[in-house]
Amino acid sequence: MTLVHWDEVAGGQNLGEAAGAVRIGLQRLRIAPGRTVATRAAQSAEEELVVVLSGSGELRHGGIGTAIEAGDTIVSTPGVRAHALAAVTEPLDVLVFGTRSREAPDDAPAERAPSIVKLADVEGDFGGSWKRLGREGGASRSGLNLGVIPPDDEGAPPHCHDAEEELYVVLAGSGTLELWGGPQPGQPAPTEPEETHPLRPGHVVSRRPGTRIAHCLRSGPDGMTYLAYGTREPNDVCYYPRSQKIFWRGLGLIARLEALDYFDGEPT
Repeated sequence: MTLVHWDEVAGGQNLGEAAGAVRIGLQRLRIAPGRTVATRAAQSAEEELVVVLSGSGELRHGGIGTAIEAGDTIVSTPGVRAHALAAVTEPLDVLVFGTRSREAPDDAPAERAPSIVKLADVEGDFGGSWKRLGREGGASRSGLNLGVIPPDDEGAPPHCHDAEEELYVVLAGSGTLELWGGPQPGQPAPTEPEETHPLRPGHVVSRRPGTRIAHCLRSGPDGMTYLAYGTREPNDVCYYPRSQKIFWRGLGLIARLEALDYFDGEPT
């Protein structure tokens, strides 16, 4: 599965799994006033990124309570101490992103506190339409960005990854998920997607690596705001079918190649 709406998932939890994600975990937690929910265990080797959708409360860690509110992003890197989220006087609605680690937990003592990133403090790229929330909080193993697409426009060009996994959550507005076909030797570059799916707030889009199917998010007449979360793989290669480009991201090199048949140039 590629697309699911959070209203279709019981309790709003396990959204990543419901959308078909392999390594990315995503849960939605709605915490009632007076309740506290632990989101991170001690000695975790994973990065965890929490986005506060609405409400306010406290991040509690090491006996300290730090105020949090809508728009905040909480970044916990490996070695950050265990902590919990508390709704004090009003409900707290959050999204919890995490990447399933293949590494053993770090043996170093968990002494550091998580970072809290205020959305208003992040200037952003491309005129503020792309805010790198995870990077601002010190995340290095995963990326979390807030994207704002103007009306009737597109986000990143159609692309697919061979190693990185991505997960998108639509927060506001409306739009379309476009799916583009893979390389076709001897054929011109595609100009239209093969599939389209409508998007609205609450939709979760999972894009696994290595599918050869490119994706693009396109906004409707009211624009679209979304979260983009992804694993950060240093050896990832990205393919752009519309422009026939290849991006070796670890090298910082973009080139255009000719797609050939497997037996092209071989003796017949």
